[in-house]
Amino acid sequence: SEFLEQSLSAPPLNPLTPATEPPPLPATLAHPAAPLGVGPHAAAPRDSSASLGGTRTSSPRAAWFEKAAQWLAGGQAWAWFSSALAHLALLIVLSLAVLGAPGEEPLWVTGGFDATTPEDFNVDLSEIPADPVGEPSLGPLETKTDASLPGARDAALGSPSGVAPTPTLGGGVAADLPVEALAPTGEVAGGGLESFDNPLASRGGGLEGRRPENRRAAALSGGGTEESEAAVELALAWLAEHQWPDGGWRFDLTACPRCSGYCRDAGQHTSSTAATGLALLSFLGAGYTHDQGKYEHVVSKGLYYLREHMTVTSHGGDLRDRSAALEVAVPAGKLLSAIDLAAQARRDSMYSHGIAALALTEAYAMTRDRGLREPAELAVKFIVNAQYQDGGWRYDPRWETPMRGDMTVSGWQIAVLKSAALAGIDVPYDAWMRINEFLDGIQSDGGATYLYLPGENGTPATTAIGLLCRMATGWPREHPPLRRGVAKLGNESPQRNNMYFNYYASQVLRHIGGPNWERWNPKMREYLVKSQAREGHEAGSWYFAEPHSTPGGRLYTTAMATMTLEVYYRYMPLYQESFVDRRQ
Repeated sequence: SEFLEQSLSAPPLNPLTPATEPPPLPATLAHPAAPLGVGPHAAAPRDSSASLGGTRTSSPRAAWFEKAAQWLAGGQAWAWFSSALAHLALLIVLSLAVLGAPGEEPLWVTGGFDATTPEDFNVDLSEIPADPVGEPSLGPLETKTDASLPGARDAALGSPSGVAPTPTLGGGVAADLPVEALAPTGEVAGGGLESFDNPLASRGGGLEGRRPENRRAAALSGGGTEESEAAVELALAWLAEHQWPDGGWRFDLTACPRCSGYCRDAGQHTSSTAATGLALLSFLGAGYTHDQGKYEHVVSKGLYYLREHMTVTSHGGDLRDRSAALEVAVPAGKLLSAIDLAAQARRDSMYSHGIAALALTEAYAMTRDRGLREPAELAVKFIVNAQYQDGGWRYDPRWETPMRGDMTVSGWQIAVLKSAALAGIDVPYDAWMRINEFLDGIQSDGGATYLYLPGENGTPATTAIGLLCRMATGWPREHPPLRRGVAKLGNESPQRNNMYFNYYASQVLRHIGGPNWERWNPKMREYLVKSQAREGHEAGSWYFAEPHSTPGGRLYTTAMATMTLEVYYRYMPLYQESFVDRRQ
């Protein structure tokens, strides 16, 4: 401002004159043009009534105008006006640069970027680290914040220390959305069942069978028994007993306030969001929600815990446990390498995000509670943005460690997107197209077998996951690769300790039905019913010693076994006749 005031109150400097010398002025205008000053340092005005020759002019004002006319005639005025116009133009340009284009927010560059909160998130986003140089970007810059999701402490949801006064989940921007605008459960945009070019073509897989009025009939008609249903209820009672006061679950049972080590085979994995997600999926699979059933308070507290532990970023809602770190077993005397140190410092993985996100999308699909829509949408957005260039997912999002996706991590993310689509949450069509490209790149035997990573051998577990993903993204029942893959699974028997394989294989065979399912189901069902713990603090739980089960321990195997016994009603069959008949 001082510079602009000076330029508008005095003639411009002569570029050929040293800066220490004042610019030459007409002698008759030297004193009248000098500023009078302000305040106590102001100089007394000269008597301009006397001319240089000592003769008095007719009036002081007339004398001043005469001298001004002489100055204008001297040619200095044009330089003064040119300078004023130049500075005015500069001022206008700077104003436009600050204001930006119409409809855009001002951009202030102060050594970094200060981002204001998106209005639809209503949270304070304060830290914006830039994407790695040269990394392909599918979205905006990553924005990490420790702020929890808005509305998470709404009284309607309840706090971990008290019972919710109402069974609804309030809070969040999504509460303002009209219920009518949400698609009915089970309806997905897309064509008929037999479509290859539409990833949402498969219209089955809804959650109607979980409803209390449908569950028992669906179980008994689909291959379950009274004993298997009793085993589910006993397992849910064990899970409810091992919920922490804050609403979450942990794999480490030795630290559980209600257990304190009474149960053996505690897990070591530190992700509380994964443990909470698995427990919630077990309750939701049996039809218990935060607004229905005897476990309302248990489910409400669990959903509250996930909402509180979601980190909102510009990529979406991150449900990886921020306090979790994967530990590396190091033999005694071995020095840690840089890779070992990096692995020890690694935070939670996309496994945990996918499991927790699936709990949110299923809870929303079952209840249509508008307070759940926002966190579910944010979790889905995070998955879409985390997708690798090959269409899959692995331990880290693509902006942290870009690599190729694997079948096991991708299976959880695809399940979330399918659940979201069934609930009316938008999933970009491009994400489905890239999923199909990923499955094409990780398949073997023309699509009948699926690998863990491209170029590696397939396993029964990865094949079951891949086939289930193909079914969810539109492969018709009679597609030859699907038939061959199901035949291979049908030749397998349930594995005694590998509940991961048993869970996925049960779903695939249940959706297809027929002789393979009829051979598989009695073996799987009876093994779980008979192997469930029945005594002491472990009553209702399972534990199967297996390398992949050890990190999650008894809580992990109990949740997986429970969801396997819920297969009769957990998802409506993808190829049930009612869906086929509806499109003819």
